[in-house]
Amino acid sequence: MRAENEPVLIDTSAWIDAFRKKTPWVARLIRKLLDDDRAVTCGPVLFEIRRGLKPGERKKVLPLFDALHRLPFCEGDWSEAGELDAALRRRGQTLPSMDVLIAHLCLKHKTSILTLDKHFELVPRIEKVDQ
Repeated sequence: MRAENEPVLIDTSAWIDAFRKKTPWVARLIRKLLDDDRAVTCGPVLFEIRRGLKPGERKKVLPLFDALHRLPFCEGDWSEAGELDAALRRRGQTLPSMDVLIAHLCLKHKTSILTLDKHFELVPRIEKVDQ
């Protein structure tokens, strides 16, 4: 269990859910993480968000992400994420590439994740945040 003041990576699935106002607890938790300056993002989440935004949403949504802290990603992370993916595949578990990159960054930076995506349950040592 992580301390209440530690950062939390908000996954694309949680952002989309909150933007669409589907699950009230997700929106409340994201708001609290933002208010407490604990919300973080990473390159793969930014990629997924940017590719899914409609033209009219970009001006409203993108400044929010510009204000978030980002988990650093370096050249060696490609290899380490590839090793994580290979280990998961040896266990018969296949995750989308972006989710493997996100999981790797959470593990590397010892950051928990707020996600609605079941793929992350397959990754050992990932700490998920929920209600």
